Amino acid sequence: MLLARHPAVQVVAGLCYGRLDVDLAAGWQDCVAGWQRIWCEGMVARSSGTTGPLVSPEIRVFHAPASRCALSAQLLVEVSGQGAQAGQRPMACESDSRLAELDFGTWENRLWSHVSRAALDEWAANPMGYAPGGGETVQALSHRVTGFWQERMAAAQDCCIVTHGGPLRVMLALAERRPFEVSDPAPAQGAAILLHFFNNPGGFVAQKSPIR
Repeated sequence: MLLARHPAVQVVAGLCYGRLDVDLAAGWQDCVAGWQRIWCEGMVARSSGTTGPLVSPEIRVFHAPASRCALSAQLLVEVSGQGAQAGQRPMACESDSRLAELDFGTWENRLWSHVSRAALDEWAANPMGYAPGGGETVQALSHRVTGFWQERMAAAQDCCIVTHGGPLRVMLALAERRPFEVSDPAPAQGAAILLHFFNNPGGFVAQKSPIR
């Protein structure tokens, strides 16, 4: 499983954006090329027989609906199509709303410095249950992402996931089999993590791989 955060975006410094659709910054294609290299390395290990037999002829690339994720996922599929001619398995995109970033409601497209201190303090006092700007709570985000993750674990198929920092923080906690903490750091924009899962009596475990 490849977990990737969308490449860097082109926004004003200090802007609050979650569901807001923003443009990718110049050079984002290089990040996607890096993801493809990481994935190919994983497939080499897969073909060696150390991670079990293949279970699907096609690799699904799940992505959040935002264009910064959709465009990145689409390019990953296009690049993999070139590799498919050399024997690599083809990829196909699939959008999933559960991979969307946190909805900041009325805070979207506003500078963080323009959000009232009282509202920020209220969120800090209840980080899981407060809905910033009347949008979505972190608890709700965690719930929907967990549902997506459980489906992928049940499917037990190779896949790529292109999403945002919020959902990735939840998935990394799930991969490590520990409770999600609001203070968990998110991977940098453009970073990717390759996880290898192995069948065992207790279910699935993740072999930690460094962020690239």
